[in-house]
Amino acid sequence: MPSKKKIKQEFDWMTPAKPAPNRSAREEMYLAELRERAALLRRLNYDKAEARARLRANVLWDFELHSQPAFTSKIDGIIEEVYGRGGAAGGPPTL
Repeated sequence: MPSKKKIKQEFDWMTPAKPAPNRSAREEMYLAELRERAALLRRLNYDKAEARARLRANVLWDFELHSQPAFTSKIDGIIEEVYGRGGAAGGPPTL
């Protein structure tokens, strides 16, 4: 009588490979988002203080269940970078 033992054949596509966490890429993603938000606020004629407050509030809200992220200290630099590009706020960029 033949054996009823099941043969289990593994396929590499059946077990997805989970990528290793990349903290630097994650932080760069958050910094890019902050730059985009700062540029939007500049185009909407927000002054530096209002934009800084909005970005800080957004980060605090995003991470309200966790500790404050390390990139929060870079918000001031992002604001200075975006607002220091020249040209009138809300107008076309000056090249």
